[in-house]
Amino acid sequence: MPKILHTYRYTGRPWEILQSVVPEGYTIKTLDEPTYEQLLKEVVDADYLLVSGRLPIDKGVLDAAKNLKMIQRTGVGTEMLDKEEIKRRGIPVYVNAGVNARSVAEHTFALMMACLKRIPAIDKQVRSGIWKKQETGTSCFELYGKTVGLVGMGAIGKQVAEYLHVFGARILYTDLYRLPLEQEERLEATYVPSFEEILPQVDILSFHCPLTSENKEILNEKTLSIIKSGAIIINTARGKLIDEVALYLALKEGKIHAAGLDVHYEEPISINIHPLSTLNNVILTPHIGGLSFETFHTMMKDAIENIIMFDKRDFQSIENKVLKL
Repeated sequence: MPKILHTYRYTGRPWEILQSVVPEGYTIKTLDEPTYEQLLKEVVDADYLLVSGRLPIDKGVLDAAKNLKMIQRTGVGTEMLDKEEIKRRGIPVYVNAGVNARSVAEHTFALMMACLKRIPAIDKQVRSGIWKKQETGTSCFELYGKTVGLVGMGAIGKQVAEYLHVFGARILYTDLYRLPLEQEERLEATYVPSFEEILPQVDILSFHCPLTSENKEILNEKTLSIIKSGAIIINTARGKLIDEVALYLALKEGKIHAAGLDVHYEEPISINIHPLSTLNNVILTPHIGGLSFETFHTMMKDAIENIIMFDKRDFQSIENKVLKL
């Protein structure tokens, strides 16, 4: 019976959902503890890896995985994969691009609105008995007419742009690849060639790009110095796109109005040593943008279906899901 190893640890409802989409004839195992040592132990007899979390799939894991036929990501990020080593061994990697785009876009939009309307801080005030209607209301802002800069215009960025367009925001975007003119016209989105060029123009800056060696800490002390004063920062992409110390200082000094962060430099964050958690103009969520119930179920179902198709040697059905290493 082929063994599918989930390379992190699910419990409770997530584990129940994953188990429910695995058909008879296959066994699914999640790690007893989310550690590299536990991964090395369990991978020995695994036929397929269902990769989630941040444990590296590196030479050590691949050396131990004597039966490994294929790697399937639950999402689309690949920073935990040693691509060169995987490519050298000829092990195919599959992803389901865009499967969580709507969920991440909705979470992005929710963070934008929560920052503009100061929802968490005002909720806390009301619960503590503070009722300052006019003073509180005039400290909030509308999305209509604001200039939003999207860093990355893939499936998620385009979905965010759809929402922004409906709300009357002005949309700028920067990406390695420009959209076709008809898509730009439909979204009323304007292409900006460089990250630095977009910064002085935006009221809200939102990240929707993968993490690479070239863009690590792209938002840093230098780039924050040229961003429009009073801007809002939203990140639902990858935490290491931002120098968190520089962002903390910009928020504390008032250069940045607010930040909504679903992803973080290190995950999970440690509240005791995480300076951003001390600021009331920062909203933090635990990397849940792509994990609504509907999306999580679809992600697990599609990932397992890819594995089953591969096991049945029906490569044609999943040829558009293989990752080019």
